[in-house]
Amino acid sequence: MMSKQWHQRNCAQSGDALALLQSLPDCCTPLIFFDPQHRDVLDKLQYGNEGARQKGRAKLPAMTDSYIDACCRESVRLLTPSGYLMYWLDTYGLCQGHQLRIADVLQTVDLIAWDSLRAGMGYRTRRRGDYLVVLQKPPIKAKSTWRDHGIPNRWPEKVKRTEHPHIKPIGLITRLIGAVTNPRDLVVDPAAGSFVVMRAANKLGRDFIGCDKAYAAAGVAARAAGLTETGCDRVSVSAHTQLMESGHGHLKHGTAVDARHAAVAASGCYLDTLRRDLTRNSDGLASGHLAQLDLFAEGT
Repeated sequence: MMSKQWHQRNCAQSGDALALLQSLPDCCTPLIFFDPQHRDVLDKLQYGNEGARQKGRAKLPAMTDSYIDACCRESVRLLTPSGYLMYWLDTYGLCQGHQLRIADVLQTVDLIAWDSLRAGMGYRTRRRGDYLVVLQKPPIKAKSTWRDHGIPNRWPEKVKRTEHPHIKPIGLITRLIGAVTNPRDLVVDPAAGSFVVMRAANKLGRDFIGCDKAYAAAGVAARAAGLTETGCDRVSVSAHTQLMESGHGHLKHGTAVDARHAAVAASGCYLDTLRRDLTRNSDGLASGHLAQLDLFAEGT
């Protein structure tokens, strides 16, 4: 286990999921989101059109079943008693019972079906969204750990896959964070993808720590574009948009980060640094410079 916490809070950054979890102290969070990048559907079902329709997702680093299970088991150590692991699964993973592989340490207490309102692939029925398996660390408690009882177990919400091929619904995530955490609580996402969990957590006044392994790819393009930096591997918003299809708002390819914000990113990359200068839309999504700030990542 690592001896110190080397990831920054409230910052989009590169990193390995299991390494991040191992770096955090025991019982540090009531809520962890985990959206593993597994290739079971593409590799085993082999629909035949992955290149055209799943190109962005196929580029992401895949996780083995054993690695995913190791992340889930390490999450148990981080969770406070009765804390929750929100585990994203597609139809194939749910039917195969992937969540049952960790049933000895985390109990399945609920299931939310997310309808993305966009038809996907399928030999029989067409896939339209994913499933969120709600897992809880013992002791199992409901009323004292879950305050929002208005969340439906079927959640329709569109997402912009141009932002990230693995993006998840920020509306649902925001409701869940509000249901099981308090202000200043820590929310963890070791495979953060588009970092929508960070945006939702910060909007509600929660701290966030997370990373994504694929985020490192933007550093290569940043150096190629001449946007090198000290102490920060990723500053190029346009590079991240190009390689990760993760615009986080309304940034177009080629958008440059101004010198002031680049300097802030290289020196600390905390969202709160520029909070007073920045605005969000009424729906909580980032725009303008805040959208740029959401994309900065600290070097590890």
